[in-house]
Amino acid sequence: MAKLEAKALREIVMILSQNYGYSEWWKEYTPFETLVCIILSQRTYWKNVDYAMREFTRRFNDIKSVAQADIEDIEEAIKPAGFYHTRASGIKKLALSIANKYNGTLDDITNLTYVKARQELLSLKGIGRKTADVFLMALKESPVIPIDVHIFRIMRRLGMTDGREGYDALRARMESLIPPAERKRGHMTLIEFGRETCHARNPRCDECPIADYCHSDDKRL
Repeated sequence: MAKLEAKALREIVMILSQNYGYSEWWKEYTPFETLVCIILSQRTYWKNVDYAMREFTRRFNDIKSVAQADIEDIEEAIKPAGFYHTRASGIKKLALSIANKYNGTLDDITNLTYVKARQELLSLKGIGRKTADVFLMALKESPVIPIDVHIFRIMRRLGMTDGREGYDALRARMESLIPPAERKRGHMTLIEFGRETCHARNPRCDECPIADYCHSDDKRL
């Protein structure tokens, strides 16, 4: 099923980087706020995440203030991002874990190597592989390619995966084809491409700058 070779995937990243810009949004947030933003961004429109984060950062000053907050206050802050009941509970539990285990700071984690930092993050309830990888890519410049729903969909349409491949396997294969220095740009531009053009439903194929590489007959993949 893997029809893309290293050269082709690097060409795709280069083409997309020339057509889609991206912002390093995490630079305006603290490490904990970055984690919250990553959690809220899953299966949610980015503009709604932005609204939620504005209110979240207005209400809460640090990890300990979130750990001590009422669930209802967290829910109200993140409501624009959706799934706020479940997410508020998870964010509070995460804040409590960090407050208790790391004295209210993520410095001990961000100072570790990628492998050890990832292990620590995954030990925290509510942190999955993608969330950990995006966080470490952003905060530590770790040379990883986190696989989100946009990238997974795009790779299916390009013929690089048949959909049965797991997160770690697809991530490792993409990283074997894209040099470390190009991975953050690849991750970010693929996501922007997925958000703006290669939609899950009704993709804008007539506007696609990499249409020549696409192997998909079913544009609903």
